[in-house]
Amino acid sequence: MEKLTGIKAITICSSSKFYPAAKRLARELEEQGLHIYTPRFDYDEETVEVGKEDKMALTREFLEKIRRSDAIYVIDESGYTGRSVCIEVGYASALGKKVILSEPPVEGAIQALADAVAPIDGFPTLVAPQV
Repeated sequence: MEKLTGIKAITICSSSKFYPAAKRLARELEEQGLHIYTPRFDYDEETVEVGKEDKMALTREFLEKIRRSDAIYVIDESGYTGRSVCIEVGYASALGKKVILSEPPVEGAIQALADAVAPIDGFPTLVAPQV
C-alpha cells in the first residue's frame, strides 16, 4: 500500500476487546506528531458496566472525534468490528473521511466503505508525516 498523505489527525476505532492494541498504536502515532483520538479507555466494556446514558454520551463524544479527524483506523482483529464500530465506520464514510482497516472485515457493509486495509504493525509508517 502506498503512503497516506495529508493525514494529521486520526481516530482509532476499536472494540473494547482490542484496547491494548489501540493504546499501543495511539502511542506510536503520537510519537510521530500526529493528533490521535481514541475511545475512552476508562470505559472498557470488558471490565466495567457502561449504562445506557453513559453509552449515549460516549457515542456522541466519539462521533465528534471522528468529525475532527482526517481519517479513521479500525482495529478489526479477525475481521471483527462490533455494532458501535460499524456505526463509526458509516459516519466517517458519510463525512468523506478515509476509512482504513487493520484486517479485511467479516461484515460486507464495512468492506464496501473501506478505503484500504493496512496491518496494524505497518500502519505507522504509512501515515508518518513527510519531512
